[in-house]
Amino acid sequence: MACRVWYADWAVTQQLFEVAGIALGEVKAAVEGASLTPDAMRPCPGCGKRLTRFRLAGLELDLCNDCGTTAFDAGEVWRLTGGKLGDAPRQAKAGVFELLWDCEHCDTKNLLGKTNRYCPCCGAPQDPRRRRFPPPGEEVAANPEYEGSDASCPACGTANGAKARHCRHCGSPMDGSARVARLADQLNGRAAAPAPPAASGPARKARWPWVAGAALAMLCGVCGVAALWTRPSKATVTGHAWRRVIDVERFGPERNSGWCDGLPAGAYDVTRSRKQRSTKPVADGETCGTRDVDRGDGTFERKQECRPKYRDEPVFDEHCAWTVDRWKKARELEASGDLRTPPDWPPVTGLRAGTSAGSERPGARRETYTVSLTGPGGEAWTCDVDEGRWRSLSEGRSLDVAVRVLGGGIECGSVR
Repeated sequence: MACRVWYADWAVTQQLFEVAGIALGEVKAAVEGASLTPDAMRPCPGCGKRLTRFRLAGLELDLCNDCGTTAFDAGEVWRLTGGKLGDAPRQAKAGVFELLWDCEHCDTKNLLGKTNRYCPCCGAPQDPRRRRFPPPGEEVAANPEYEGSDASCPACGTANGAKARHCRHCGSPMDGSARVARLADQLNGRAAAPAPPAASGPARKARWPWVAGAALAMLCGVCGVAALWTRPSKATVTGHAWRRVIDVERFGPERNSGWCDGLPAGAYDVTRSRKQRSTKPVADGETCGTRDVDRGDGTFERKQECRPKYRDEPVFDEHCAWTVDRWKKARELEASGDLRTPPDWPPVTGLRAGTSAGSERPGARRETYTVSLTGPGGEAWTCDVDEGRWRSLSEGRSLDVAVRVLGGGIECGSVR
């Protein structure tokens, strides 16, 4: 059955007595005048000695004469301080505090990571892998005098301070001891998951992302192969067609808008307005939080961290609308025919020359040469080819071509 007890080191105990208005002289006199014998069922978790039970402020408390560790049963902190503090004192945001751990043998909860090297209920040694950060408001200040990471005893596995030359539990030399793994930092009060117990074998990774990725890659490969998969076939040339086009451009007004620093030359009928063009970051105080850093010795340090905060401030600029005269496509001139009609460009006549509004000029030219083919099953295909190939493919000629398996379309690159 789990016992509900909270252990505080001497630094925290002094804070409690100060809150309760009890002078340390009163505590010393009460301990020295204790008529009760040491409690054989409650060893000191800090140094392994026995706790002395004494009476103070109407309570029976247990204190270690050697290291000052004090045991408080459920409700005793509240009664000692007259309700000013609960079972665990609330500490400042920044400082060094003790981690917590639960005994896996007797299920005693919330033991202190540095003070309680052994479970006070069953005597089991602390397992450093079961340490965790305390919830907000239940931090217990630690004595930061002892620096360094914990090490596990090579003989019995008990956690010891870095300065220990011999194990506190079994007395074995600490040569060759291993450092204890630390918890990941905890940010802004968001609890970090406790380290899991040692696994019996290697962890199994999730397989479904790999399976899904492999299936997707296979599907893409099948689609790609299918799209490029062709079969040989015969085709007969059955017709020719050509088309030549000349664009006709007209010079005239065109209405546009944009930022005024991009106003084109020759623009007229310009109107201006102010609009938001972008935003810029402006410093707007700080965002502060805390980071809990595992010190590796059963304690953690809470550090205050702040970073600048920014807000977006709009940036305004002049926006313009304008008219500018430009050449732009107005219509097309077209000529077309077949193999019996020699390809030629359409005549460019009737255009109004000049650079004033309404003037016209010839623009870009385009030409296409198309061959019609028929497959052995009556399939009808057309392909655009260059002029030289177009002239060389006489009507009625039989060709070896490639036809796509999916869709049945002809590969025009195979028409030679």
